Amino acid sequence: MNSYYYVSDLPIPPHRAFLDDETAPPNHPPAQSRTIIVQPPILLTDEQMQQYIVDGYLVFRPSVPDDLHGIIYEKLNRIIDNEVNPGNNVLPRVPEMRHILNCPEVRGALISVLGPDYLEHPHRFCHPLKPVEEVPSPKEREERLHKNCHQDGYPPLGPPRHHRSRYARIMYYPQDSPEEIGPTHVIPGTQYNTGLSDEDRERAMPVAGEAGTVSLTHFDIGHAAGVSQLKRHRHMIKFIYVRASEPTEPTWASADTTWRKPTSIKSAHDLDHVWSHCWDWSCGKRDRYESLKASGPDPSDALDTLIENLKPSVDLETQLSSITKIATHSERAAPAVDSLVRLLDDNGHKALRVASIYALGAIGEPAIDALVDALRQAGQREASNDPPSPWSEGAILMNDTAHALAAVGPAAISSLVTLLEQSEHEWTRINAAFALGELDSHATEAVPALVDCLSDGSHRVVRTVVDALGNIRSSVPIEPVARMLSVDRSGWDTDELHRWWRPVDQIHTSAATLFAKWGTDATVVETELTTALDDPCGHVGSFALNALQRLGTPTADRAALDFLMSQRWDASIDHERLF
Repeated sequence: MNSYYYVSDLPIPPHRAFLDDETAPPNHPPAQSRTIIVQPPILLTDEQMQQYIVDGYLVFRPSVPDDLHGIIYEKLNRIIDNEVNPGNNVLPRVPEMRHILNCPEVRGALISVLGPDYLEHPHRFCHPLKPVEEVPSPKEREERLHKNCHQDGYPPLGPPRHHRSRYARIMYYPQDSPEEIGPTHVIPGTQYNTGLSDEDRERAMPVAGEAGTVSLTHFDIGHAAGVSQLKRHRHMIKFIYVRASEPTEPTWASADTTWRKPTSIKSAHDLDHVWSHCWDWSCGKRDRYESLKASGPDPSDALDTLIENLKPSVDLETQLSSITKIATHSERAAPAVDSLVRLLDDNGHKALRVASIYALGAIGEPAIDALVDALRQAGQREASNDPPSPWSEGAILMNDTAHALAAVGPAAISSLVTLLEQSEHEWTRINAAFALGELDSHATEAVPALVDCLSDGSHRVVRTVVDALGNIRSSVPIEPVARMLSVDRSGWDTDELHRWWRPVDQIHTSAATLFAKWGTDATVVETELTTALDDPCGHVGSFALNALQRLGTPTADRAALDFLMSQRWDASIDHERLF
């Protein structure tokens, strides 16, 4: 694993500039001098990674000087009191936060859950709570907290929600954050949900801690701003990160790739077969049910009885336990397919839905026909809706059957390609493309069909296809994807939702993101990426810049540096000092 570097003006002890037990030479500069820090990232342990997969978040503190947090806090106070919220520009406005993002703990956590080549998303935001004038009552605090509970959307247009670790979020708190100041609350285990229930909202718990606390969260976990009772500022600054490549091995400090539940679980329901599937994917195992198969079924569990337990009259925990046991029977559980597919219901309990998805995946090939039929029916139901009702910009909820077909694995590819090529319904094609993308390099044989869909008139289909090709990567032709950096078609340039973004902006962004993920494989589109720096949508330029940086050619480096120099921000300028 490569070391990382950051430069600090802060009074950092001299020994911090050396690795392991090296000793600073006699002429080493004093602590007050500029010091280059070279430290390896601190990777997560197996237990921490298992905790993240189960609960969806971890909390830790970065090893930076304590006074750094005070510097950041005071700067943010002045900005929030006297200026507009800087939005995506909060990092250049308060550049000291780069020391937080580059510290060994944050770098190591991100490498662990996203891989060493992760991308920093251009969206970041300071979520402030101003000093309160009147302390709300306990009842009002409870009501406001419940109302605040949500799952983030991908700003402002973006990809679907993912169960696997493709996006992560860092939340940083520069001030002491007791519960009374209204820290972010998280709802453990809800990263697999397609929404939040009242039951979920009741479980929101505060991420309280001293100044400098950082939380790493799965992007889709339910969370909420707390309600402050104090007469001082509270800030939470979020940063988003993106997985660039399919996992091929553990990228955390793994001692054993055997799945084990963490010793402490905050998630409300036992979804062991879901968690082990996500663990196997994160470990880079080609068989994402390897852990489940290793445990095997309990001979005392009669399949007929387990299927009988899926009836609505049976209590929730018994249903969930039965689904996990059904999953251990693999293809022998084919008689359970119809009952499990019926649980993939928009109105069903969210834990039952996700448990059924991965049980159907474990059953494998015997589940494909029923899932394909259900996905066709979903497309028919949405045929008269424009857009399809689950397509909410920023928070696209793919059909449960698409997740299940992806969980089935390579055996589902042929059926998914048929849906992609032959379905007349946009929503079915979108879901087929999504499922193929979730298969990563397993779906190489689907690349020609996906590339053909880049000419589809639906921007929703094209966006999903570009994301899928970015995940598959292998055997994807460069030229047709490169055209997506500048494509524009009829109806794609309208701000349909009044969010200041057009569909064409997201397609350009998705294409630039794809090439940033691909690194040196994108060398042949250096000219197109350089042109994309001037795209009127800032996200396109940001990902194009990242792509050029990863190309590493002299001309790409020069283009990136020229762009950055023109974008240079003087963080010392404020509402009082203009030069």
